Amino acid sequence: MANEMKLPPWIQELSATGGIDVPEVSDRDMACLILPDLDYEAQLVAIQDMLRRHKEVDACTSADIKEVEEFARKTTGLRNEQAVDEWIDLLNRSTYQDAAHSMAALGMLAPLIESLFFQAFHGIRVKYYGIDVIPAGSVRSGMTNPDDFWDCHLVFNPGTGKANKGLISGIVQLGEAIHLTPHLPGDLLPTLKAIFQYRNKMFHFGFEWPATECVKFAKSISDQGWNAWFSTATRDGVPFIFYMSDQLISRTFNLVHELLEGFGAYCRTKVLIGEIPTET
Repeated sequence: MANEMKLPPWIQELSATGGIDVPEVSDRDMACLILPDLDYEAQLVAIQDMLRRHKEVDACTSADIKEVEEFARKTTGLRNEQAVDEWIDLLNRSTYQDAAHSMAALGMLAPLIESLFFQAFHGIRVKYYGIDVIPAGSVRSGMTNPDDFWDCHLVFNPGTGKANKGLISGIVQLGEAIHLTPHLPGDLLPTLKAIFQYRNKMFHFGFEWPATECVKFAKSISDQGWNAWFSTATRDGVPFIFYMSDQLISRTFNLVHELLEGFGAYCRTKVLIGEIPTET
């Protein structure tokens, strides 16, 4: 059943008589129904501003490297040696500066996405189902604890009858259970896999990971087709630092916008608990 946001009777009456123009409520606006505790618009503005600042710093660093390189080409002797040393130092610093900026982007965007899903599922639970309700008709319906059912950090295994930790699988499974999936981006799963696999590596190992972890992630990039989403710094041809590419940062930022639109579109298909008609 479609559910348009209801306005107070007096506003409806004024609107019907031409006394007031009621602005159309967008899907993005509707998302606030299930995300009342998140000022996601302010967060997005802050994140975008920080990403812009990082780009400006990177551009300045690149300009410095180019300037020193050109100077080194025009000099000889001691001045050339000093210029080359400075050039090498700038290159080395930029390698770690890029890693810091990559982690900063990741640290802003990944938690926001996780929080959006967790709080949206909670909002859907409260507004459209009820705190103690476990919706029927899905694999996840085999769970017996409503808190576990609505926790996207958990995924239910019907074979064992147990719930295990797994954010990405939990989001997908819970989304399917409450019919949210049609309103989510089509590339949600591969995007989440890339973001959160990278997050786990960066937040556990920092900029430089153990060699075995580098090999594993390089294989994931190849196997999953993420070559456009990550770049690397290498030693002797072997990656030792991985970076989010501008393409992945942009895709992740835009994903947040698409999720807000999708959550709002989902809300339009639902009826608030207090507005569900009852038989008399």
